[in-house]
Parts: sequence; structure tokens; C-alpha cells
Amino acid sequence: MGNSPMSGLAFMLFCLTTAAMILRPGEMFTALAPIPFYEILILSTLTLAHQGVIQQFKPESLQRQPVALCLVGMFIAIPISQLTHSYLGGTLHSTIEFTKAAMLFVLLVVVVDRWSRFERLAQVIAVCACVVVSLCVIDYLGIADFTFIKHAEENYGQRADGHDVRIARMNGTGIFSDPNDISLLIVATAMICLSFLTDRARGTTRFAWAVPIVVLVTGLVCTRSRGGMLAACAAIGMLLMFRYGKKVAIGLGCLGLLALPVIAGRQANIDLSEGTGHDRILLWRDGLAALRSKDLFFGTGQGSYQDIAGLVAHNSYIHAFVELGLFGGTCFFGMFFFTALALFRLNTPEWQIQNPRQARFLPYMAAIGAGYTVGLLSLSRCYTVSTLLVIALGTAYLNLAGWNVQPRRPVLVWDKPHIIRLLGASACMFIACNVFVRIVS
Repeated sequence: MGNSPMSGLAFMLFCLTTAAMILRPGEMFTALAPIPFYEILILSTLTLAHQGVIQQFKPESLQRQPVALCLVGMFIAIPISQLTHSYLGGTLHSTIEFTKAAMLFVLLVVVVDRWSRFERLAQVIAVCACVVVSLCVIDYLGIADFTFIKHAEENYGQRADGHDVRIARMNGTGIFSDPNDISLLIVATAMICLSFLTDRARGTTRFAWAVPIVVLVTGLVCTRSRGGMLAACAAIGMLLMFRYGKKVAIGLGCLGLLALPVIAGRQANIDLSEGTGHDRILLWRDGLAALRSKDLFFGTGQGSYQDIAGLVAHNSYIHAFVELGLFGGTCFFGMFFFTALALFRLNTPEWQIQNPRQARFLPYMAAIGAGYTVGLLSLSRCYTVSTLLVIALGTAYLNLAGWNVQPRRPVLVWDKPHIIRLLGASACMFIACNVFVRIVS
């Protein structure tokens, strides 16, 4: 992209695209509903950044970005999973929908070509997410009533008189209109805000970031999401590990686990023997059972899980393996595997990042990735723009890191040793899922 005016304009438009994706102005203001803000902005960004997008898909560029190559693998796996079952109409629809989400990934990697832009985009994400969570918290607590926010209710046991105990759970808006979805946004945003709060180079203005952190923590509690609480624990644990080492992380983690049932209430009550936890295990079992057939390699077809088990898997990794088979499931798993592998590699003495601001953000980037990775264990979000946004942030971070290490070199490359690692890790993941389901169900 370079330093041209077009580069700056493309980045500005992409920031607006991201803001539109999170805020969903058409839902907040009904008069704006007919205007496709997201589509207009992302196509405008693509028009300005198309040369960089073309560059991204050249073989030498993909070889230096295994995460992007796994995304390409998913782009191939989705229509193949449909065509192997003669779902011709579904092939076109699913490919178009995934293309929309993948476009955000590619454009982010293209336009975020320097660290200052990464920080600015992180600020845009944090501010927009905090606005959404603030509105949801205000509505949930009954301070105001926003028509575009609808919260969830569910049974939580029975009283002594036999009547059901109903609890309200905070929902988000737009693509985050689910307690688990908004909780993952909260965890990722909290890590970004925390990175700004602890950055002494920002002076006293950094303390302003304490306010949104309080709002975000309140929002996480209001979601009553067990998956969100697990994601938060994973994010905090990874942050401690990267900043202070394994011993400190394990020690504080044990203390946290002891205190969690008292602090978190329902969110710390994770029971796989009954209730929703056990129901999800049965969903995983039914999906994995469908793979014991000719569908093992290419899957049962994108969008077919609900037909198989009655509901989606509520586990993105199992969902991807079942619908896209070992091929597509490995590609989906590979995006997280390679991101994690690279972040851990950068945390070693051989891979010191020379840019102090980027080096300082490494633990927070790892925390964001860990939180989202764990959160997807209780959500089916294999093809959504929110998942690809987090993966794209990690990819952009790794690309920038490759320019800021000595000697300058890509953190990962697509070669035989890394392919073997991916296949081995994916096989272990697939086997572990099957063994776990057989034992627990």
C-alpha cells in the first residue's frame, strides 16, 4: 500500500467499515436501515486497496502467511462440501457469504501495514465495542429501554414450589446478539483497553481507559455466559504467562479457580453431566457420528449440522470438522494453530521484536487470541466476520513483527515441517474431541 494518499484513505474507510460492522447503525436508527453501510464501505475499501489484495494472493505471499493460506483452504472446502452432496444452490450462497467475511480479513491484512495503523484500528474496535456494551448494560439494568436490544431469558432450575426460575442474560446487537457472542467481544475489547491503560508512554490520559474496563466487566457479568467466563480466564492466564512466566500464571490461576465459584456464580457452574452442558455434548456426539462415513474427508456440507443434530454444534472446531470434513476442519483449526505457534515463537529470545510498542502488545495479542480460541469451544462461529476479524488482527500483527525482528524474516512459512505440525495437531484435536465425547456422553 505504501505511503500514498490512497493508502491512507483505504485505511480510513476500513476503520469505518469495522465501526459499521460493530455498531450496526441501521439497527440503532430505523431511518438508516435501508442503507447498506457495511457493503458500501467494504467495497469502497476494496476499490482503493485492490492492488494490495492481488498481491496477497500471490504464491510467494501466501507461503509467508500460513494463516491466510488456511483461509484460502476454507474458501475451497466450503463449496466442495456442498458439491459432494449436490447442493448446487447452497454452494453459491455459502461461497458468497464466506467471501464477504473473508474480504474483511484480506483488507485488514492489506491496509494495516504499519504499527501506528494497528494501534489506531485497535482503538476503533475498542471504542465501538465499548459503545455497544455500554448501551446493552444500560438497557439490561433498566436505566433506559432501547428497542434494538432484546435480551435472552432461560430456565435456571426450579423453586421449591415447582415453578421455573427464569434468569435474564444480556444480549448484544447485530452479529453479537447472543450472550456468548457479546461476551467474546467483551473479553477481546477488555484486553485492548488494558493494554492502553498500562501503557505509561500515554501519560495520565491512559487512566481514562479504566472506565470502559469497568463497563466491560459489568457487561460480562450480565451475560451470565459460562463460555465468556472461560474465555476471560484463558485470556487472563495467557496474559500472565507472557508477561510473568508459567509459574506465576499457574499460581495465580489456581487461586483464581478457587475464588471463581464465589465471584462468578452461575458462570462458574460448568456441569457436563446434565443441563445445557450435557445437551451440547450430545450435539457433538451426533455430529461426529455423521463423519463415520464417506463424508470423513469433505464433510456433510456447510450449513448441514442443524439437519444432523437438530441444532448447531455450539463448538466451532467440531462444527467445522463435521461440515467441512478433515480437509476444511484442518484449515479452520490451522488458522488458530498457526497464530498461536507464531505468538509463542515471538515470546522467545531468538525472536525479539525491535519495535518496543509492538513488543509490549505481544502479551495482549496472545490474550485476545487465547480468549477467542477458548470461547469458540461453546459457539459455532466458523464462517463469521467476527471470527475472521480476530484472526486477521493476529495475522497483521505477525506480518508487522516479521518486519521488526533481526534479521528481518517471516515468523512462519508454509513448508514441510510446519505442514507436518499442523496435520499432527489437527489429528490430535479431532481424536481428542471424539474420545472426550465418547467418555462424557
